[in-house]
Amino acid sequence: MSTAAKPSASFTTKRVNRSTFVIYEDDIYAGNDTGCDEPSEKHKHDRYVRLRQYLEECPVEDNDNKPLNPNCDQYFVILTHCHYDHIGGIGQFLPGGTTEIIMSSSGRDFVESDLETHGLFKYISKPVPWFKVTHWANSFERLKWPIWHDDEEPQPFQTEIGLSIIHTPGHTPDELAWYDHDEMHLSCGDSFYEEGEDGMPIIFPAEGNLIEWVFSMQKLLVFVRSENARAAAVAEKATENGWVQVAKRVKVSCAHQTTAADGEEILATLEKFAARVYNGDVPVVKKEVSHEEAYYTWREEDNESKMSIKAPARLMDDARRFFNLDVSQAGS
Repeated sequence: MSTAAKPSASFTTKRVNRSTFVIYEDDIYAGNDTGCDEPSEKHKHDRYVRLRQYLEECPVEDNDNKPLNPNCDQYFVILTHCHYDHIGGIGQFLPGGTTEIIMSSSGRDFVESDLETHGLFKYISKPVPWFKVTHWANSFERLKWPIWHDDEEPQPFQTEIGLSIIHTPGHTPDELAWYDHDEMHLSCGDSFYEEGEDGMPIIFPAEGNLIEWVFSMQKLLVFVRSENARAAAVAEKATENGWVQVAKRVKVSCAHQTTAADGEEILATLEKFAARVYNGDVPVVKKEVSHEEAYYTWREEDNESKMSIKAPARLMDDARRFFNLDVSQAGS
């Protein structure tokens, strides 16, 4: 019996849970994200090089060899932030019918003021895509379908879809995370991630803020601990009533390379690692100039945390002053 050849695609997919998949694009910028809309040289002649076509037509092994969203005309597109590797292909999902494009309400000015710079498009000589955000979501807002638009009459019926938005400024002012309540799965964008095989650090652009980032990550850790405690209480109650139930724990996925990690464990690791960096206990292993900014990379020799940070030196100086940390003797 012959087996049909697998269709060529610049994307690969891995199932995370019952309703969630992570999709990576082999893109020309080697970022391993899905929003570049620019396949690498190796894949530019593949059959599936556009994300929407891939979602709706390409059979996926982790989905019983069926497309993820066959014949779909209803999308919730949640943009964790405005960088080109996250919004470069947004034109494929232009609002129409029941498609919604969602971003952080606290980052609206940042997105609308100078997207060419803030989205890093000018540094890769790529035009800014045209798109309209249909809903600027508030922090801890539970998303509903359909969303009420500012320029339309309120619709009488709305259905919650089990997703909440959490504002997490730091990587960028418009950074957000979103949480799937049913799956207890938190998606964090570029706020943090572990190093992959290429040793990619957590990168902060010129517009980042290492002060806000600390508070955002602490907020996520408190949220995850609360969700874990709630799930444990539910499981304990079920046991008391004679049911056998194992408490679920929040899983966390981030852009680029971290998928389905234990949320409480990885955020606690991040908190401790960041504290060591801010205190000057982690050495600078690289200094470089990018976009006329001095960038430093902090990385521990043993790298037990599996993390490193790359950021403009001035952002770290600002954070250390804010937290009243004197690391002049540390040389970092």
